[in-house]
Amino acid sequence: MEMKAWEYYDGIARDYDAMYESPRWILHHKLVERFLGRYLTPRMRVLDLGGGTGRWTLFFEEHGCDVLLVDPSEKMLEVAKKKGAKKSMKAYAEDLPLPDEYFDAVNLQGDVLSYVEDREKAISEIRRVLKSGGLVFATVDNFYSFVQQILLDFSLPDLKRLLRDRTARVGTPDRYFRTYTFKPEDLPFEGFELLEVRGVLVFEHREETIEKHFQEIFEVEYEFSGDRNILWRADHIFFVLRKKERGD
Repeated sequence: MEMKAWEYYDGIARDYDAMYESPRWILHHKLVERFLGRYLTPRMRVLDLGGGTGRWTLFFEEHGCDVLLVDPSEKMLEVAKKKGAKKSMKAYAEDLPLPDEYFDAVNLQGDVLSYVEDREKAISEIRRVLKSGGLVFATVDNFYSFVQQILLDFSLPDLKRLLRDRTARVGTPDRYFRTYTFKPEDLPFEGFELLEVRGVLVFEHREETIEKHFQEIFEVEYEFSGDRNILWRADHIFFVLRKKERGD
């Protein structure tokens, strides 16, 4: 059954965090933490949009930021509150009940822009609530990674759909939603300047090898994450945007 992304995550909220405890996902998160680190300042006002169970909210709070977690899934928010997220709100990215030019940064980890129902509205709202010169931190699903995955499984209907409208199925055969996949050339969006783009996990690794040689693999992945020549290989695309100031 096809559903909306937030409905899918509402159904797995209690198990969500456990799904991301494998060595590969730990590596993903540690890389993104390093990518983000150079941009953080104490008391930075951050909107963690689509923040789910609060993993990144807690990360920003630990770095002294003032964070508001917003997500459309009540059950994901319940988990986040139990984990200690200080401020949260149920809302949709396309219609944020928040003031103009209020936040220093908007965080969109977990491929939020791939999952929203109306990307243009969501991007417009993000631009509205960001201060002039404010930052966007995001990961999105990589089109080329999904092409590779579908070719390995060789599902011709899924391949045709991906090539036609850039969407792919996420979930199980009986419960899934559609994700919109991005290409690096899709960046930046109107009204933004691209500061940085990186691939998250550009090489293949066995889980047991990551576990045994975590730091060495981490350093190799970090070194090559910014190489545009191999960005297409990455599981996800990480990027940082700056909202253009008036007159830019």
